[in-house]
Amino acid sequence: MTTRYLIRFDDVVPCMAWSRFAAFERLADSLAIPYLIGVVPECRDPTLMFEPAREDFWTWVRSKKASGWTIAQHGYRHLYETEARGILGLGRKSEFAGLSYDAQYQKLAFGKALLQAEGVWSGVFMAPSHSFDALTLEALRALDFTALTDGFGFYPYALSGLKAVPQLFARPLGIGFGIETICLHVNTMNDHAIETMIEFIRTHHQQIMSFDDALAIQPPVPLLSPLLRQATSIAVRLRQMVRK
Repeated sequence: MTTRYLIRFDDVVPCMAWSRFAAFERLADSLAIPYLIGVVPECRDPTLMFEPAREDFWTWVRSKKASGWTIAQHGYRHLYETEARGILGLGRKSEFAGLSYDAQYQKLAFGKALLQAEGVWSGVFMAPSHSFDALTLEALRALDFTALTDGFGFYPYALSGLKAVPQLFARPLGIGFGIETICLHVNTMNDHAIETMIEFIRTHHQQIMSFDDALAIQPPVPLLSPLLRQATSIAVRLRQMVRK
């Protein structure tokens, strides 16, 4: 057995740090690596604005979708309204969790419509700050979303009628089995972190898979997946307690 990797980039918006993302894009183009990118449909978050807006942003997103990248809907405007941690208990703020069903549905529907108009909606959801609740999942189902990138464990799992690929790490561990989704925020990565990750991707590119391929991965033993979800959930919560 060997670890398979999914490379995920959050906060993909017109004003992101394109100069820092460029090395990752060149590498993906040269090695045909299928990244998972979280596109904010209508970004209003000033903390995500690092460089002048890319005028061909949506043309670029369409080209990446055509080349095999997965475009996840990363919220709606990336503006936090509550301090709800949501189902996973990871984030400390939320654009969705804690709001009414109607409010969440409306945000998700507006975001979906914008992505559909640009020809890049895929039915995959990526929650800002990893925070969503049961009403978020209900609204996602009603809007025909099919999958999300988040959660504990090392294998895809069913979550209230959707399918989820776990996301726990900002750097690879290489545990030797399952899937590790590596979550990257290029806006805030320093040069050393970028160089280290670029070298890892170059060295391990044959172990990197697309989001669709990750959804199809099955554990060697059926009970292994829920046991790993429980174990990693406990480990993450203990780590949070220690940090406090």
